[in-house]
Amino acid sequence: MKVKRNQKILLFSPEKNFEIFVDYEENGEVHTHVGKVVLKKNLKYGDILKSSKNKIFYVLKPSLSDLMIKIKRKTTIIYPKDAGLIILELGIRSGSKVCEVGTGSGAFLTLLSSIVGSKGKVYTFERRRDFLELAKGNIKDYGLGSNIEFNLRDVEKEGFPKIKVDAVFVDIPEPWKIVPFVPRILKPGHVLGSLSPNIEQIQKTKKEMEKNGFIRIRIYETILREIMVRDIGTRPKEFGIVHTGYLIFGNLANYLQ
Repeated sequence: MKVKRNQKILLFSPEKNFEIFVDYEENGEVHTHVGKVVLKKNLKYGDILKSSKNKIFYVLKPSLSDLMIKIKRKTTIIYPKDAGLIILELGIRSGSKVCEVGTGSGAFLTLLSSIVGSKGKVYTFERRRDFLELAKGNIKDYGLGSNIEFNLRDVEKEGFPKIKVDAVFVDIPEPWKIVPFVPRILKPGHVLGSLSPNIEQIQKTKKEMEKNGFIRIRIYETILREIMVRDIGTRPKEFGIVHTGYLIFGNLANYLQ
């Protein structure tokens, strides 16, 4: 598959598993600690390039996980290890209408936009203009955005506009303050989800969800370990991202007319 101009590519070198995330420009130069790499004309995913120090680089298509992790950020992000479970628990699919509170840098928004597709819609809310503008730039840089409605709005103080959605996800420091507004926009029987780094936050959110008609409340923490396979022995890597946050989900049993 031919790479288009300004499309994201992942240059991967087996030399200590080094990788670099760049925009494709015909005859563009990428400078690394293992030499300069020239991006040839008519580049295709799967091509093999050599650096000026004769090191091999493979041209790979970035995954959604790569796009999330490598996004320009001013905030913490939803990590891929949590994102997959969130999508499954919220029941998000092609054509879904989803509300996100806490746009941040737009990492999770990248995944949401990709999954709901052209027939779906993502309403994202952020109270800080600088975060919202960063997210807009990131989304545009990834060639996404036609199915996203960006809102500069403090939902905690103003509530939501008149929308109706299939799922709601909240990623702000005090998610329990948003919970009372959710039944006005979430379809009955559907799911509200939230992520918090501390269990005390989850406790407050759970109490507020119970007060506002949410049932089947479940709480998770996802743990992911990368495994090294070597001739001298196979074992987990010494370092990794362990705790990122606690996830809470609940289904709406009743709602306000």
